[in-house]
Amino acid sequence: MGFPPYTAAYGLRMRRAVFILFVASVTVFAPAAETTTPAPVPPSPSTAPGVRIWPEPRFTHWPAVIYADEARNLSFELPVKHAGTPGRVGWEGGAPALPITLPDDTERVSGLMPVPSGYGLHTALITIGDVTTRLSLRLADVRQPWPLVAMRNGFPVDAAGVPTILVDRRRDPASERQWKLLSADLPRSTGQPLLVGDPLADLGGDTWQGLSAERRRAVDDRHPQHAVLVALATLPQPLPRTLVWSPGNGALFGGAWTAEEERLLGVVRSRCATLGAAPRLVLLLPPIPLDPELQQQARERREQLARSAGFQGWSVVDLEGIAGPAETANRVADGLFTRHPIGEARQRISDAIAAELRR
Repeated sequence: MGFPPYTAAYGLRMRRAVFILFVASVTVFAPAAETTTPAPVPPSPSTAPGVRIWPEPRFTHWPAVIYADEARNLSFELPVKHAGTPGRVGWEGGAPALPITLPDDTERVSGLMPVPSGYGLHTALITIGDVTTRLSLRLADVRQPWPLVAMRNGFPVDAAGVPTILVDRRRDPASERQWKLLSADLPRSTGQPLLVGDPLADLGGDTWQGLSAERRRAVDDRHPQHAVLVALATLPQPLPRTLVWSPGNGALFGGAWTAEEERLLGVVRSRCATLGAAPRLVLLLPPIPLDPELQQQARERREQLARSAGFQGWSVVDLEGIAGPAETANRVADGLFTRHPIGEARQRISDAIAAELRR
């Protein structure tokens, strides 16, 4: 059954072979052409010996904001070049280093280190075998200029790429009563209003379009609140008369939301108070997303943000109440929805923000 196509192909190959031989026989009697030496063929990568490049030890996760009276950890990662190699991990000038041994059956290993106390630059000493790596960490007082410049894998760093943590004071009812007495003496700032955070962009538009304010879009796939801290590291002078934070739902979509998000409310207020003025602080409470698996967590998050904002003197604008349920606010067509409110729902949010900016 497979014979005819094989015959056709074979015949084609034979005809092509005859043609090539004929041309060769003709060119034998042609004048000799100039010949060039072909360039040497480089060796195949498969035959060259490989040299593996191992990553350096590094910090991978650290809290963006801590309280001065709490004990926290940060994460580090080490390459496992040789299983069973002993080592030590500790802080320069701190407690004695802890012994470690690299495990089997893995190429990298993670661990935790306590965050040191005291403002300024700290150095971790990580020794594996006879090689010691120095890793820097910066702790900065929120009442002083923030050295945050960029993000690395979702976490804030300074201009030199050093992981940086802001240190704030813990809020409690007694200190809040004292704060309210002191803040009554602070003048309201007079600068241009400032919008920061997530503009809830979708289908070529967002809720900030056309608003009279400085707009600082600050988002991240997992830790958008960290991006907001970096965006607010430099504040205009005079301070904005109104500062509006839009958290959005990026932390929920990225699966990385934690209750520490609300600490941003406190550090912003502390920084403004140190600068001698009191902007009107406004929180845009995010709408509940369409995703059923996220809605319960979204409600818990909204409750915590609203409670903390009220406790710390922020005004709260509920975007869920303004836009309406996501089933209608995010609807493009039957069975087709966006992540954020669109159309008339988006316009209602923009109008509500504009009203807050005018106050």
